[in-house]
This record gives sequence, structure tokens and C-alpha cells, in this order.
Amino acid sequence: MKGKTVILLLGILLFSLNAGASPLSFRLCPGLSWIDGGDLNRNIQGWKSYIEDYYQSPYSLECDLKKLHGLQSLQAEVVYTFSPRISLALGLEFLTGDAQGSVFFHLSTEEDYFHSAQDFGTVFLDEQSFQKPRYRLQSIPLTLTFYYSFPFGRGVNFFLGCGGGYYWARLNYKEEFDYHFEYKDQNNLSGSLVEFIDNYYSSGIYSEKTSSKAFGLQAKGGLEIKIGKRFYFLLEAQARMVDSSDWSGSKDEEYEWSHTWGYWGSSYDFGTVKTSDKGKLWMVDFQSEETGKSYSRFFFSSQEPSSPYAEARPAKINLNGFSIRAGIRIYL
Repeated sequence: MKGKTVILLLGILLFSLNAGASPLSFRLCPGLSWIDGGDLNRNIQGWKSYIEDYYQSPYSLECDLKKLHGLQSLQAEVVYTFSPRISLALGLEFLTGDAQGSVFFHLSTEEDYFHSAQDFGTVFLDEQSFQKPRYRLQSIPLTLTFYYSFPFGRGVNFFLGCGGGYYWARLNYKEEFDYHFEYKDQNNLSGSLVEFIDNYYSSGIYSEKTSSKAFGLQAKGGLEIKIGKRFYFLLEAQARMVDSSDWSGSKDEEYEWSHTWGYWGSSYDFGTVKTSDKGKLWMVDFQSEETGKSYSRFFFSSQEPSSPYAEARPAKINLNGFSIRAGIRIYL
């Protein structure tokens, strides 16, 4: 019975193709998208504000942290035409975007001290840090769209579409960091020079990988322009509403460190640290005692964060925004 059904369906499809009136067509549209981002961009802005408020004079600071608004997209749809005006499309899309930045601060001081003629000297301090963070947001939506077309002259159709989709999304965060701290106290004690050193270095990578699933809605409109017997050029704009609130995954950190300390740097130690954990992204308000302000930040944890973080809740990252696409439609 199943074999006869398959043969019947194949016969109908072959008849439609031979008749030159197949109800199936294929759409392929690359494009660009702008998204609000939700808590993702609130987190980036909060981090940037904290760094700029905290590392003021005598620190020198270079802070270049960009929000993630732009995505590249590629959408493919299989369209079934019920009538010259009405059609239904099953689509698969790939969305991806990056936000990269860098943070560098440097502090260098030299201070003389004098306790007595037998106890005086100079303290040298040099501290610098470099961070290179990158967020990558990707999503694969499976969509179902209802289209309604309006003839707009010979070989030109104006269309409207609306529908929904199921979105698989992934957010990867990777930060390369390098930290140097050098402290030296040159002390003239009773005519003898005594040097105390405390130097620390670390360098490594911190990363988070989280994912989420959500339903979304979309609406679009555009033009089809006939360029061949079975080919149409497409130009369309789309609005989208998708909000994901359960971002779960893992975090990993690996770094090397070395520490030299004591009189004339007599003690030395070094090592490698590797850590990993599972959890989810939380959105928190971090209250800084140093700046006296509150900052919105991501916090990765298996449990809801507590003090010193306030108003902790699951992070919400959205793809709300619009897309512009240009592509081709091929009638089978």
C-alpha cells in the first residue's frame, strides 16, 4: 500500500512538471539583518560603562567594545502555489553575526618615600592588562510563511507574507587576556640598598558556549520581477520578533601564570590552571563600591547569583529587528 502511494505521488509530480505548471518553486535569498539584541547589548554597554568609570586617571585606557546589531543571513524556501495569489513556503535560514572588541589599560607610577636618613627609597609600579573579547550569535530558524501576491504590471508581482518559526540559537563568547603586574621597592636601609620585588603575569583564554530555543513571528513584503521563463528576481524586507530566555551551556578557562616575589626576587612559582563548569546565563545588576554606580552584566552560573549582584534573572536575548534580502525564485 505504501509503495503504491509513493508511485502515485511521483506520477502526479512528473505530470505537473511535463505540463509546465508545477506548483512548486524554490527561493534563495542572502541578506543583512539588524537586531535589537536585548540583554546581550545591555551587557556589552554595562561592561563598557564600568571600565570607563573605573579606569580613570592615573590609568591610561583604550576601550573599544562594540554592540552586536548586524547579522548576515541566507534563507532558502520551498514554495507551494495554491493559486496565482496564494502560496505557502517552508523555509530554512542561517543567521550569524560577530561583535569584537579590545580593552587595554596601563598604570605606571614612581614614588619616593623618606622615613628617616637611614630609611628611604623609591617604589616603582607598572600594571597593564589587555583583553580581546568576541561574541558570536548564530541562529537557524525553520519557518512557515503564508504569501499573498498582487500583480503589479507585466512580469512584476508585489507580495506580502506572514508566519512563524522555530529558532535554534547559539551564543559563543571568547576572551583572550594578558595581565602584567610589576612592583619594585628600592629601599636604602642604613646605607645598604635592599630591593623587594613582587611580579605577577598571567595569559589565557576564557570562553562560554550557550544555546537556546524559541518560537518567533515574521512579516514581510517585497517584489518579484520576471527575468526568464522560470526565473524571478526577488527584493524583500522582513520584520521579526523572537525572544529567547533560557541560555544554557558551559564555560571554560585556561591560563598560565608566574609569580616572582621577595628580596631581589628570591622566590618564584608558576603553573597552568584549567577550569570548566555547566550553567546558564543570568542578567544581573552589579553594584560597584569603587564607582558608586550599578551596571548591567551577564553572569554565568549553575545557580541564581546572589550578593553583590542584584535583580538576577535569566538572560533574554532577542532577534527582534528587520532584514533586507535580494535573491532569486526558480519555478520547477
